[in-house]
Amino acid sequence: MLRVRDWDRAWRTLLPVLLGVAALIAVADSSVPWRERAVTVALAAAVGVWHWWMVLAHPRWPERALVPMAVYFTVLTVLTWVLFSRHPAYGLLVLACFPTAFATLPGRYAYLGVAATAIVIVGGPLALLQAGDPWPIASALTGAVLAAFIGWSIRAMEAEVRRRHAANRALESANQALESANSRLAQLGEENAELQGRLLAAARQTGVAGERGRLAREIHDTVAQGLAGIVTQLEAAEEVANDAETVRRRLAVARKLARESLAEVRRSLDDLRPGPLAETKLPEALSELVSGWSAANELPATLTVTGTARLLHPEVEVALYRAVQEALANVARHAGAGKVGVTLSYMEDVVAADIRDDGVGFTPSQTGGGGFGLTAMRQRVVRLAGNVEVESAPGQGTAISVTVPAIPAAAGRR
Repeated sequence: MLRVRDWDRAWRTLLPVLLGVAALIAVADSSVPWRERAVTVALAAAVGVWHWWMVLAHPRWPERALVPMAVYFTVLTVLTWVLFSRHPAYGLLVLACFPTAFATLPGRYAYLGVAATAIVIVGGPLALLQAGDPWPIASALTGAVLAAFIGWSIRAMEAEVRRRHAANRALESANQALESANSRLAQLGEENAELQGRLLAAARQTGVAGERGRLAREIHDTVAQGLAGIVTQLEAAEEVANDAETVRRRLAVARKLARESLAEVRRSLDDLRPGPLAETKLPEALSELVSGWSAANELPATLTVTGTARLLHPEVEVALYRAVQEALANVARHAGAGKVGVTLSYMEDVVAADIRDDGVGFTPSQTGGGGFGLTAMRQRVVRLAGNVEVESAPGQGTAISVTVPAIPAAAGRR
């Protein structure tokens, strides 16, 4: 079908090509006054625009819509006759009308277009009636018959190509249906014997998927965050390459982040708990996180703790710590903020972490739920029956609120 469409496109493009050649020949003919040549060029331009609008700009019309194509070919025939009567070079345009009739007119109407083109060759209807010499008429008729035969042959070949393509598609569909049926029968024959194994594999896969999700969150919260911080410090150092003291300070921070990330990777192989929480309480760990982030990014950031701090279940503290860590990383990457405030609130039944910045903000409904970091944050919190809310608007900063149940620490912890 692709070749048939290519041929159709070629036939429809043939007319403007021959029209352009004829126009160049007519313009170059110095024996014709320039005003006459200008009028002829204007008529040729009208033919080109008419063909473009009716055929090239509306490819669905040819051979589908009789009325517009009949109007098109009638106007084309009249303009071709006028141009041919003004300059013989436009005989090329007349010849182009033969294949154009088959490329644009549907069904048997193409042969009427060929007949109309043949009349143009002999000089129009009046010339056909008044002609005394039969040879021009015979020549025109011969050309019309030959063009009609060629057009009929091309259409017959196109129809045969379409028929064969349809037959091939039907055969392929039948083969695919047969193969699908055979495959389904074989599958049904094996299902009873494999059912128990599939159930066990599904259970195992569920466990693997859960572990992969956990590892992905751990990697994002440790290696990815650390590498992002290192890249930020190196880019900042590159921007002030002439200031040796600032470069040294940036490199020192990058080195510190690299060591911390390496320690986190090693720790995460043995323990789910973030390193900062292994030896200290959550408020102190968050204070160190916020102050380190502020120094690394040279942005003022504060931590406020409300309520009575108390020991919580390790997963609760991990979720809150990672949420603040991810939110601060997003502020550094995207917010363009001038200051950041973190609030840790201990309430009777829940604990909340609120992170607010005065950055550029965004429209939450247009982010598709956020990136992997926000998704991991939600997954951690939802596992604990908690909630994550994001409030933001362009130019109004961003506020992230993470709330989890205040599950107490197990007896004997720390």
